[in-house]
Amino acid sequence: MASRRDIPPTADTYHHGALREALIAAAETLLREQGLEAFTLRECARRAGVSHAAPAHHFGDARGLLSACAAAGLARLADTMDGYLSLAPAGDATARLRAVGQAYIDFALTNRALFQLMFRRDRLDPQDAALRAAGQRVGDALRDSIDALLAERRLPAAERGQRILLAWSLVHGYVTLVLEQQTGELFGLAADAADSGAAASAMGAELLRLLIDGLARPVAAPGSA
Repeated sequence: MASRRDIPPTADTYHHGALREALIAAAETLLREQGLEAFTLRECARRAGVSHAAPAHHFGDARGLLSACAAAGLARLADTMDGYLSLAPAGDATARLRAVGQAYIDFALTNRALFQLMFRRDRLDPQDAALRAAGQRVGDALRDSIDALLAERRLPAAERGQRILLAWSLVHGYVTLVLEQQTGELFGLAADAADSGAAASAMGAELLRLLIDGLARPVAAPGSA
């Protein structure tokens, strides 16, 4: 006979907040196991052990639940950045920018499905307040790190936007190539290798070193040698 702990909670036994979190957790598990294309509210409800109407009651539709899931992912990414920054010297702008970039890379490598969802605007509600707030936290970490580097190296503030875009493009483009298994044959970062995560993280660190070396330099004048 099944014990009480083996029986999934029902909608009636969940606290309101706990049900919301349970549905978000079920959504993340479903994304990780089957991908975004297989995502349904009904399957999330089944996995959470609640009625099929529960997700719609809390999130409205699939877009609402996916937005909540993406918001939770962005918040965790921001927390990861904070953790890496706590280990970087407070007065070293280069080290702090490297910490932000490495956190981004390592989070993506260990949370593939969630990371990919976080940038699928076609499946999310861009006006969702939690999603916007979590995205702001992530963006602020990068912006603050670039601002500190500009100040430390006395670089033009007018180049801020381009340098932010360059930094984001490199780290996001790199992890996307790795997650889409485009880096195996040429760079030895095969997804099925036993140490694939560690190798991809280490390669990311090397790319960040090259990137930040460039970001810390003044832009050469057009036509200069």
